[in-house]
Amino acid sequence: MSHRKICRFDELPLRAGDPPHSAWGFWENDQLGSLNYLNDEKVLGAARNEIKTGKRVSLNLPLDKINPPLLGRQPFERKIINKAPRVINDDVITFNTQGSSQWDSFRHFAYQKEAKFYNGVTQDDIHDSANSTTGACSNWDAQGIVGRGVLIDYYSWASENLIEYDPVSNHAIDLDHIKKIISEKNIALQRGDILFLRTGFVSGYSQLDGPGRESVSKAGQFPGIKQSRETAEWLWDHQFAALSSDCPAFECIPPVDHDWMLHPILLSGWGTPIGELFDLEALSDVCKSLGRWSFFLTSSPLNYTGAVATPPNAMAIF
Repeated sequence: MSHRKICRFDELPLRAGDPPHSAWGFWENDQLGSLNYLNDEKVLGAARNEIKTGKRVSLNLPLDKINPPLLGRQPFERKIINKAPRVINDDVITFNTQGSSQWDSFRHFAYQKEAKFYNGVTQDDIHDSANSTTGACSNWDAQGIVGRGVLIDYYSWASENLIEYDPVSNHAIDLDHIKKIISEKNIALQRGDILFLRTGFVSGYSQLDGPGRESVSKAGQFPGIKQSRETAEWLWDHQFAALSSDCPAFECIPPVDHDWMLHPILLSGWGTPIGELFDLEALSDVCKSLGRWSFFLTSSPLNYTGAVATPPNAMAIF
């Protein structure tokens, strides 16, 4: 896990001329980014400390759960094939990897003004060769995303504190509220944690009828963490291995402050994977019943050349 000494947030970018708040060159293995934290020692420690009961919770939404798709994406399609005269079936599926639970890779969302992905990768670097793997989440396949997961259940906390909002519309989650939850639940964050934020989007979406889902698809407004300098600095200071949520973008959409949009900073600035549309409903229930908010997390990305995003194939183990 070779990297530079962690500097203060106000010392970013690390190199003159690099995009704002970026940390290019921080990691020796830049194809892993902050997943460098998840080395054998870190994973072994997480397994020893977090696996106590053997209780397992899947964190994956069905691939066809979000229908119609959000943000104009291609819908999930499935064809089942009868292999007659033999009594055999195959099936073929076609889907956008951003359409359900997913990890975003470092080649998903660039710094828009500079048109650069993590460590200066360009669109030409990605598109000029069908075999390009720079910044792809297929680079994570060998080790997966495995370590200590932590749930911040904002949706439950907000309900308990009489904070009312529509979980399938725009709602900016203030960093101070996240800090309160961490304090009240006695959550001890560790460097290299995989942080999960429950906004309630999946819960709210699951209760919608067809017209309601159509409306959400067209509106493009989602809950998530509020963009601000304070939020970005807090995330940098804690050095999470990855960040994930049950909402479509982890951060609220539309953003409260475009200057502090987290997608370019996290993905293209720091090499920190973002997980979206994870199913955190059962996870919330188990955390409440056990009175603990950390767990062992295992996620195995799809392995195909140059993947921009991948279903997580994720499971929490208690």
